Amino acid sequence: MYTNPILVVDDELSYLELVKGLLTEEGYENIITEDNPLNVMPLLEKQNKDLILLDLYMPQMNGLELLEKILPIYPKIPVIVITAVGEVDVRRKAIKLGAYEFITKPFDADRLLLTIKRAIGNTLLETERDSLRKVLSDDKPEKIIFSDIITDSPLLHKVFELVEIFAPTNETIIISGETGTGKDLLAKKIHDLSPRKNGPFIAVNLASISPSLFESELFGHKKGTFTGAGADKMGYFEVAKGGTIFLDEIGELPLELQGKLLRTIQYNEIMRIGDPKPINLDIRIISATNKDLLDAVNKKEFRADLYYRLNRGYIRIPPLRKRGDDVLILANYFLEIGNKTYNRNILGFSDEVITNLMNYDFPGNVRELENIIINAVATTSNNQYIDSVDLPPPLNKEKVGESASARLTTLENIIEEHILYVMKKMGNNVQKAAPILDVSERTLQRKLKSMKENNNNDIIDVTDGKID
Repeated sequence: MYTNPILVVDDELSYLELVKGLLTEEGYENIITEDNPLNVMPLLEKQNKDLILLDLYMPQMNGLELLEKILPIYPKIPVIVITAVGEVDVRRKAIKLGAYEFITKPFDADRLLLTIKRAIGNTLLETERDSLRKVLSDDKPEKIIFSDIITDSPLLHKVFELVEIFAPTNETIIISGETGTGKDLLAKKIHDLSPRKNGPFIAVNLASISPSLFESELFGHKKGTFTGAGADKMGYFEVAKGGTIFLDEIGELPLELQGKLLRTIQYNEIMRIGDPKPINLDIRIISATNKDLLDAVNKKEFRADLYYRLNRGYIRIPPLRKRGDDVLILANYFLEIGNKTYNRNILGFSDEVITNLMNYDFPGNVRELENIIINAVATTSNNQYIDSVDLPPPLNKEKVGESASARLTTLENIIEEHILYVMKKMGNNVQKAAPILDVSERTLQRKLKSMKENNNNDIIDVTDGKID
């Protein structure tokens, strides 16, 4: 049972009753429904909510307007937008504003339940991270400013020294490093240690912006400038006024816009599309890339003058494979998070797993290691050590061999064998196995019942969330 409050907002009473019944049936006990979006902010002031299901088109207030009010004040509440209108532009705007997911009506019940479970699971995981980080910072108060970066690597401690040198200045900085090394985390750290810490920190992933929208998103536009420009719009640079703008994936900025960014840095001003009047700025620019920008300069793919304007300070984050014992330090850290998140008692790692982890290259770096360990905690039998069989390929050579031989059987057999494998690992508990298989408990129950009816001898009965 899940007793924390979930808020459902929609102007249709029949829909509210439908969703409340569905969630109650799945074990969510504290469902709060609201048919007037104007009452949502007062509700949140009285009691925080673990999750919000939000309709977009309501007569009293547009759901996007409400989303803009909720997330700046309650950024950790996941908001799932559910609407009968599935326009691409609306979806993009909802996700850009910070919606966790966008689902169209009539919704698939299994997909909705799975999305809710994921959203709540992510919130619980983040809570555990914050708790553990506080413990670590309490143990070493002199390192509290870097307590959320777990390391024992001299290479990373050198990075910390550079952060402390660059942070108090207003210079532009380029952070380079492979995917998953934590460039965004370091950029936020620089902001938090700077005189601008009380101003906004606006993170912009340039790789996620459509080329046709780059200029409007970064610099804004005037009403009526183009079709769809129904109102004046502030760009990211204007929103960041008084704080820091973090331009992630700076190497993806088109050449034609690089000149405009250069002008922004030189004159500390921007011009919205359709407005000849410049707008003065007071911002700091931090950029990040996983590319070799100097190589891009030599290939004429990136402006040299812009590169040197952005690169008044340079920080290179080392990949995880270069950080020595950090692999095991972080693995144990994520193990503790996983145990708390899933309420388990996984004892540690087998010698083979330790060897495999230390010898692996981790192309996805810390993000990949976190994913591997958290998933391994979920699939390992309780009160046991994580063994190589609990790890994904290529860390588990046995699984690589199994997948090759599995091509000689049918896809349905592979699916059923994997379901049985996960069920066995989860002590035949449907409630624990369903998230691992990325399906709802209802879907898994139906599949198990079907497998039993098809004379699968490994399944005897399906009752009370288990197969016996």
